[in-house]
Amino acid sequence: MKNVIYAYKLKMESMIEFNADNLEDLEEEAKNRATEVSLAIVEGICNGLDQDADVVALGFMKAQNLDINVNKADYLNALILNLPRVEDAEEYELCQRAVKWISQLESEEV
Repeated sequence: MKNVIYAYKLKMESMIEFNADNLEDLEEEAKNRATEVSLAIVEGICNGLDQDADVVALGFMKAQNLDINVNKADYLNALILNLPRVEDAEEYELCQRAVKWISQLESEEV
């Protein structure tokens, strides 16, 4: 895998650790921690884009020894999907970064 950037290298506090034992529980845990997860996703992707990363590893599921990654092809959709929670959390500087990257990624698609 080329150019993988891990959350700890992006000056994020840490990768998100999920305590779920299976994928169904992971989905429920992610819903319960939606704001935290959205903030980590947006921050991680913005930092990854700043460093031209092809993949950003944001979290892991300890029970399954599973990394949770976002691939470059999914950055735009992930930013758009998670931006409302970042706004709700009043993380306005992060919102500005996300909007900048959304605009840039949308212009690259054309």
